[in-house]
Amino acid sequence: MKFEQKLKLQIICGCFWIILGICACMIAFGDSLTLGLSRSYCAGTGGGLIAVGFLQGIRALRLLRNESLRQQAEIRFLDERNVFIQKQIYSLHSLFSLVLLYTATLWAAIVQPSLLLPFLLLMLLDVLLLFLAAIYCKWKNA
Repeated sequence: MKFEQKLKLQIICGCFWIILGICACMIAFGDSLTLGLSRSYCAGTGGGLIAVGFLQGIRALRLLRNESLRQQAEIRFLDERNVFIQKQIYSLHSLFSLVLLYTATLWAAIVQPSLLLPFLLLMLLDVLLLFLAAIYCKWKNA
């Protein structure tokens, strides 16, 4: 995948984050159910997703429109040392995220059993995403 295609994908992902953030804010400020979550949690999550979406989209648009910045970013992105460091960080981040999620699930079961189901669903989603990412990486490298 070319660097320009990755930037376009980042713009699409930024739009997706913005839409998810707007949905979370609509849940927080609307009269609908918040699925057991507090309204401030939904509003904070929505605001954060909107900000991430805008920042990701603006950065990608800026790189697409400015040739010299795009070339510098592409060199940084494709540098072998940076790729190696990113792979190491991603694996550590995944391990750390899973440990935190499992710890939170155990804590929720001990403190408040009603929170156990949402945490179990998050845990299953996290494992499913990691599984799909591993399949995708194996398919791309084959």
